[in-house]
Amino acid sequence: MAITKKIATVVVATKSYLDPLEVCLRRIKCAMDYAPEDIEHKLIVVTDKDSKKKIEKITEVFDTDILSINLEESGEHYKQDRQILIATLQSVGFDRARNWGCDLLWSVEADVLVPHNALSVSLDMLRFDDGYYDVAFVTYPSQGGGSFLGGYGSYTHPIAEDFLPEERIIPSKLKLLMKSCEKKLKNKDISRDSFEKENKRMARIHQKIKNCPPKGNVFELNAKGWRRRGWLDHSHVGTGRGAVIETDWTGLGCTLMSKKAASLAHFDGYDGGGTQDLYLNWRKWHPAGLRFCCITHTVCDHVVRDDNSENGLTTLKAYHETEGETKGHLRYKRTPFHKFI
Repeated sequence: MAITKKIATVVVATKSYLDPLEVCLRRIKCAMDYAPEDIEHKLIVVTDKDSKKKIEKITEVFDTDILSINLEESGEHYKQDRQILIATLQSVGFDRARNWGCDLLWSVEADVLVPHNALSVSLDMLRFDDGYYDVAFVTYPSQGGGSFLGGYGSYTHPIAEDFLPEERIIPSKLKLLMKSCEKKLKNKDISRDSFEKENKRMARIHQKIKNCPPKGNVFELNAKGWRRRGWLDHSHVGTGRGAVIETDWTGLGCTLMSKKAASLAHFDGYDGGGTQDLYLNWRKWHPAGLRFCCITHTVCDHVVRDDNSENGLTTLKAYHETEGETKGHLRYKRTPFHKFI
């Protein structure tokens, strides 16, 4: 007889995310119903006090704990204040999940729309090879509408560069500026103030370099010298239907954690620099020897901000190519966001 697993699904959503949340919850319900029956589910939603009544209404079909805390949405997306806010909401939800005694913790973000088989496939991957993976992540297009999440990284570079400066076509003037800045930073006699100033200058230079085109596509560059690249589109070219890959980093938008991974999912020490998901990846999970997988066999949609749309939102609709030489490869298209509710 199968042993019943207790899965806590944690979703965080403030007032500005209530519209995507309604669709997100509908998708979560489908994924829960599709997964094996020997599972006890608990939905945990963390929100602000003003949104609690609305969330109570849209979660009636779930066994739900709704946690409302005093907060105000502030700061720009991906800036320090906003990242601390997200980490706080997730921390409250993860605490409740652990206190409930969950065997597995499924983190779903309110703007990520999971497919029907997201949970079942993630469960399969945590069972793979007697628990080889502790974190199973279903990918989705990034907030900026670029690459799919997942790929390679390191402790010093949580997400590796897709293309290094030497792999890009850099204007001669920008090259000279970079070399000059590098020389100053290597000077052992540089003052602290000057070092900080040059360091900020180098960050600006590197940002400009990132906008320079590569010298060739990833196949051409890998033929000259293979390297571990940061984002899925360049680290694992052509993946999609039927594939699961090992990844150095994950998001928290559709992420199933083992009991061990959930027990380590704390944000102590996080200062808002970088994203909170990468903090868990590199400061909590990697040091403990945990492995993560990125599932491309099934894929999530991502609702993103769009000032040019009527409701301020656009859906990055992810899918697999249906025909031709690239059949099964990951793709996405921008579509209007509608709740259909």
